[in-house]
Amino acid sequence: MNSKQLLERESFAETAERLQRAARLAEAAGDGVTAAKLAQLAEKASAGELVIAFCGHFSAGKSTMINTLLGRELLPSNPIPTSANVVKIRSGEAAARVYTHKQGVLCFDPEREMAELKRLAADGDTVERVEISWPDLFLGDHAALLDTPGIDSTDAAHKIATESALHLADVVIYMMDYNHVQAEENFRFTKTLQERGKPLFLVINMIDKHVDFELDFADYKESVEEAFANWNIVPDGIFYTSLSEPDHPENQFAAFRARLGELLNEREERVRASLIASAQQLVEEHRRFHRQQHEAERLSLEAELAQATEGLDEVDRERVDEQLRQMEQRLAELEATPERAVREMRSELDKLLDNARLTYYSTNEAAERYLESRRPDFKVGLFFAAKKTEAERAARLDALLRDFRDKVEAHLDRHFKQLLVNLSESYGLHDEDYHAAVHAVKVEVTPEFLAGQVKPGAGSREYVLNYCQDLADGIKAEYRRIGLALIEQVGGLLQQRLQAERDALQRRIEQYGKVQAILAKQAQLEAAEQAAAAQLQSILREGE
Repeated sequence: MNSKQLLERESFAETAERLQRAARLAEAAGDGVTAAKLAQLAEKASAGELVIAFCGHFSAGKSTMINTLLGRELLPSNPIPTSANVVKIRSGEAAARVYTHKQGVLCFDPEREMAELKRLAADGDTVERVEISWPDLFLGDHAALLDTPGIDSTDAAHKIATESALHLADVVIYMMDYNHVQAEENFRFTKTLQERGKPLFLVINMIDKHVDFELDFADYKESVEEAFANWNIVPDGIFYTSLSEPDHPENQFAAFRARLGELLNEREERVRASLIASAQQLVEEHRRFHRQQHEAERLSLEAELAQATEGLDEVDRERVDEQLRQMEQRLAELEATPERAVREMRSELDKLLDNARLTYYSTNEAAERYLESRRPDFKVGLFFAAKKTEAERAARLDALLRDFRDKVEAHLDRHFKQLLVNLSESYGLHDEDYHAAVHAVKVEVTPEFLAGQVKPGAGSREYVLNYCQDLADGIKAEYRRIGLALIEQVGGLLQQRLQAERDALQRRIEQYGKVQAILAKQAQLEAAEQAAAAQLQSILREGE
C-alpha cells in the first residue's frame, strides 16, 4: 500500500501520529527544518484544519481581500508591504498570539490592542508569525486563512516565510494586480505551487483599472489564460475581482466567495490530499538535506572526476562500465594472442606435415633398388665387377636422391614456406627479416640422410614401405623443428608489436578505473540520500 492509499483510509489522528514518527526520524537524522515542518503537519492533521493561503504581490490587495471576506478589518491594508509575517486567521474566541524570535509568544486582545497587533504583523525582523482568532467568521470551526508576505518583497526572509508556510496550505489563492499579471515572477511562483500539487486559484484584482475602449475585457481574459498556458500552468480557477467597485460588471467577487464556501465543505477531502502532497514534498526536502550534508564530499569528488576524465570524451556511469569491460576484454585478448597464435600455427604446421605425401610408386621403386644395392652380396657383372658394382650403387643412390628431393620440393617445401608466410601475415606481421628467414629454409636430402634411415636386417619388400615412411618422417621432423622455431619467432614478434597497444590500453584501463571508482562513490552518496528519503517514506507508507 502506498502512502496516498494509507493516508486516505486512516483517521486524522492516525495520520498525525504517523507524521510525528516521521518528524522524530528527521530530527534524529539532524534535519531539524524538515522535522519541524512534519511536526506542523502532524498538528494540522490532528486538528483536521483546512488552510487557505493567500499569496501574491504586496500591491495586489491580499489583506484587503481577506478583510472583505471576513467582514472585519483584522489585517492592516496600507499601500505599503503590510504583513511582513505569515498571519493566520481562524474562527474562535477573540485572541491573538504573536510568535517572536526572542521573546517567545506574546498574547494580545485583538479588540483593544488591534493597532499594536497590526504593527507587529508588519514587523518581519522580530516576529516569526501571527495567529488571530475571531468569533463567528465564515470559516467555521476547522478552517483558517493565511496572509503571506508579498513575494516581491525586497527582504529575502519574507519570501522564505511565504514558501515555508505553503506546506501547511491546502488551497492557494494567488492574487495579482490587474496591471501586473504578465510579471515573470507570477509565472515562476505559480508554476512552483502547481508542481507542489496544491490546488491553485488565480485572482486578478483591481479590474476597475480596465479601460474598455483600449481592449475588450473578454480579450483581456483570453490573454491572461493564454499567458499562463504558455508556462504550462493550468489553475483550478480564475476570478476577476474589484473591491473598490463592487458593482463592476465583470466583478466575480461573489463567485469567488462562493467557491471558498465550497472548498470549506470539501474540507476533509482537501486536507487529506494536501497532507499527502506536503508529506511527499517533505520527503524530497529530507533527501535534499542529506544531499547538502554531502556537499563538501560531492564537490571533492567532482574535482577528482574532472581531473580523472581529462582527455576523455564526456562519460556517464553506464558508458564507463561498458567501455572498461570492453577494454579489459581487449587487453585479455592481446595478452592471449601470442600464445594462441603459436598454438594455432603449430596446429596448421602439423596439418601440413601430416597431409604432405612424399613417397610415391617411383620413390618406392628407387628405394627398393637402393636398398638392394646396399646388400653385402650385391654384385654387377663378371669382369671388373667391383667397379661396376660401385657405379651401380652410386646410380641407384642418385636416383633415390633425385626422386625424393623432387617430392620434398613439390609436396612439402614450397607449401611449408607459403604457410609460414601466410600465418605471420594473418596476424598482421609483415617483417622482412622473418620472410627472408622463411625463404632461406633449406632442408637437404643427403646420401647420409638416406643411409641413416636404413635399419639392420633391411631386405624384405615390406621393409621398403617402412623405409620410405621413415624417409618421409625424418624429413618432416626436420621441417617441424625448423617450423616450430620460426613459429616461436612469430610469437616473439607479436609480443613486441602488441606491447605498445597493451601499455596504452593498460593506461586507459587505469584511468577509467579511477573514473569508475569516483562514480561509484558518487553513487554511494546518492544511494545514501535515497535511502534516507526511503526510510522516511516507509513511515508514511507503512508506519515502520
